[in-house]
Amino acid sequence: MVDVAIVIVSWNTKDLLRKCLRSVIDETKKYSYDIWVVDNNSPDNSAGMVREEFPEVKLIANTTNNGFAPANNQALREAKAKNYLLLNPDTVVLSGAIDKMLDYMNEHHPGIVTCKLLNDDLTLQKSANNFFSFWGSFIENRFFADILKSLNLSGKHFMSYWDHSTTRQIDWAFGAVLLFSDEVYEKVGILDDRYYIYAEEMDFYMRVKNAGYKAIFLADVEIIHYGKSSSRQRRGEMFIQNYKSFYLFLRKHYPAYVYPAYRLRTLIYMLLWIAYFSFKSAIKKTQGKSAEEEQSNIQIYKMALQWHVSPNSKIPNG
Repeated sequence: MVDVAIVIVSWNTKDLLRKCLRSVIDETKKYSYDIWVVDNNSPDNSAGMVREEFPEVKLIANTTNNGFAPANNQALREAKAKNYLLLNPDTVVLSGAIDKMLDYMNEHHPGIVTCKLLNDDLTLQKSANNFFSFWGSFIENRFFADILKSLNLSGKHFMSYWDHSTTRQIDWAFGAVLLFSDEVYEKVGILDDRYYIYAEEMDFYMRVKNAGYKAIFLADVEIIHYGKSSSRQRRGEMFIQNYKSFYLFLRKHYPAYVYPAYRLRTLIYMLLWIAYFSFKSAIKKTQGKSAEEEQSNIQIYKMALQWHVSPNSKIPNG
């Protein structure tokens, strides 16, 4: 049995996937591993690239786009390993990062290990977050970000404003890099298939915590994450999908009143953002500047607002 099964789900990111696979192979020397690539019917022939250039990789080539969580589960159901690493295709492993995470897992035995994410210019990409709280959501958003940063809270109350400079226990982090043990696999299971994309990692972290395990962020282990390379290609659709997934998370893990209350809060904020971008667009037009970005944001928020008031937006009980 290998030390780790590395699962990578891809959709239309062939060049980034190639770079990711090469970095895994080049930077993972201490432990044995299998790499599983699950391709969600990429039109750029990502699956063909894997077959030709990385014949040692275990490839599952779907004929449809099955979504992120279901595709990860396809590999998890087949893989056999002491640990499992979910890794995004738009990542680059640096300086033996996977080896270092496995070192920590073997020495300390937490439930989940993740690491520091960097942008392509090697600046910090903040990834750790608190679990949702209804009242905290009114403050922890873009409207108040600058105020909270100026207070220098250092993650004491809102982890998303923490500088990610120390190794510590966290609630959850973005799922670009998510390592868990076979013990967690046996007790907690795989991802929830109902999350097509987004919030599946938040749900998994919550389930792992409820099972009595800790999640650890390693500040001295780094991986580049280019970020949302697949979802950016369908920005409006994915914006709505983010709400669908998060609402499922709320229905599944929180008291019944939270879901409708948060939906109402979301509608209010959407109207505020539409007003903000409309005002900003009008100012730019009077200055003779392009307001293309503002108009695009307005359209996306209007799409999301329309979905929220449609009968199709009802989320079933978790």
